[in-house]
Amino acid sequence: MSRLEALSDRLVLVGGEDSRGELPYRTAAFLAEHLGTELLHFPCGHTGLTTYPAALVEHMAKALRA
Repeated sequence: MSRLEALSDRLVLVGGEDSRGELPYRTAAFLAEHLGTELLHFPCGHTGLTTYPAALVEHMAKALRA
């Protein structure tokens, strides 16, 4: 965990709205809380690239510009 803490200022942690409660979401939420960073919410689930590609790309671009 210390390696992640050292990189926490460069991590972008994301949880898909459709995945709340599922393992990938819970893992991202745990890491965000532990590292004291924000958990971004994207309008998709674990397979957002195939289910909401345009929205996912838009949110990713916005998150990476911040």
